[in-house]
Amino acid sequence: MKLAPLHLTGRTRRGLCGAALAVSLSTAAAAGPLTADARPAAPGPDSAQAFPSRGVPSLVLPDLRKSQQPGPSGSGEAGIPATALDAYKKAAQALAVSQPGCRIPWELVAGIGRVESVHASGYGLRSDGSTEQPIRGPRLDGKQFALIRDTDGGRWDGDTEYDRAVGPTQFIPSTWATWGADGNGDGVKDPNNIYDAALGTARYLCAGDGNLTDPAELDKAILSYNNSREYVNAVLEWMRTYQGGNVTAVPDDTPTVPHRPDPADARAVTPARGAVRTPTPGSPAPEPKPQLKPQPKPTSVPEPEPEPRPKPDARAVARLTPLGEQSRDAETGQDLARIARVRASNAYGDPVPGADVTFEIVGVTTDARFPGHGDATTVTVTTDAQGLAVAPPLRVGDRPGGFVVMASTAGKDVTFRVNARLSGSATADTLTWIGEQPPSAPADGTFTGSLQVKATRYGQAALGTVLTATLIAGKENATENTLGPYFVDAAGKAVRTLVLPPPGPDGVVTLPAIHADAHPGTYVLRLTAADGVTLDVELTVTA
Repeated sequence: MKLAPLHLTGRTRRGLCGAALAVSLSTAAAAGPLTADARPAAPGPDSAQAFPSRGVPSLVLPDLRKSQQPGPSGSGEAGIPATALDAYKKAAQALAVSQPGCRIPWELVAGIGRVESVHASGYGLRSDGSTEQPIRGPRLDGKQFALIRDTDGGRWDGDTEYDRAVGPTQFIPSTWATWGADGNGDGVKDPNNIYDAALGTARYLCAGDGNLTDPAELDKAILSYNNSREYVNAVLEWMRTYQGGNVTAVPDDTPTVPHRPDPADARAVTPARGAVRTPTPGSPAPEPKPQLKPQPKPTSVPEPEPEPRPKPDARAVARLTPLGEQSRDAETGQDLARIARVRASNAYGDPVPGADVTFEIVGVTTDARFPGHGDATTVTVTTDAQGLAVAPPLRVGDRPGGFVVMASTAGKDVTFRVNARLSGSATADTLTWIGEQPPSAPADGTFTGSLQVKATRYGQAALGTVLTATLIAGKENATENTLGPYFVDAAGKAVRTLVLPPPGPDGVVTLPAIHADAHPGTYVLRLTAADGVTLDVELTVTA
């Protein structure tokens, strides 16, 4: 089940916004520095927190249009309540001291908070990190969601029969018992307080010895929080949006429609100012405020209504997201499966099925092809129900170098790069003599200087080349000589045809010594590769 994305409603005058924001920031800063306790063992795959059916996260992805708008107009995407933003940053700062090797970014904690509760927006977030309304997931009674019987006596979730995920980052009470933290320094580890919840989340994600700058470790950490690939994708998208630098701190009381992790929760929107507040467990009931006599409002010129924006088409592709690695190494002649995978989504972040995605091999020096499609360089794939499109298997070809597979649809495109190196079994297309020029020897002597030839393919060392050296009478007569220069085999016998040793790492083959008999003249050394490439070198025997 997906709930609507966060939208701002109503109008708040700029002066009031600025004052509320200043109060929120100053009060949050007064909460003091966060502290991180010593960490317990890393949670295993059976951790209750990892159950994907412990509640309904908000899997709506960032709206590209809103996230690119500066200021309050874009706060629905890049806007974070001031107290929540302060909590996320302080949690990351605390882990930078207690677990510097984890290198957790605050934007990751914010991504969890966004997906789990939309930063507690709409629940009456206060500057001390508490909320006017508790944030609770569904009863985990094993019917529609996971089965987890009560572990906290109802202390945090108000349920003495079954557990419920609680707070802005939706901790299971049994998990909170291990990873709970005091993020605001009040001596209480309360999962309903966003300072405590943010620090507990950071500690949980930094379990073990992982470095979260490593994509594999980052993926593993988020999966341990919720074992769902869609959840991981949503958290990463929000993290990257916040890392884009366009984050706006908005007042804590900005009117919003809250995300309900419990689909059975039918509570009304955040109560208006002056309404009776429901205290969170363990917090004192607030004093009722005196009712003030309403004052007549001054007449003011109404602000012009903003021009309504056209509603985006849910079937239109607004984003093309690459999945998996976007750069990989390969060898010439290799077949590559799943070389390029993408996900098409609309402006709301929902998948777009039935979209045509074109995969094109781009590169002037490549002969890579899609062999299952008539060796074509361009194929079109239709996205499935999840909006996924996968390129068909690709054959690299025998030409080394880099090329790109470009996926595109509706004016959106992403690229996947392949760096093809020459296979170790590749044979030469060119033989080049790099030894003594020209080779010569006196009668009954030995050819001095280096006797070397380089085997290359497309200019790179062809290590799979096998060369045969034959001493012949002349270029027009390939018959093996019976007189003139000769090699000596392992038995010490004179031979005029010899299979040479394999090339070195640079593709260079060094010939064994060549001897001259008593017959002066000009002779030819013919070098032949297994695929028919030849090189003739003239040898001179002087009297």
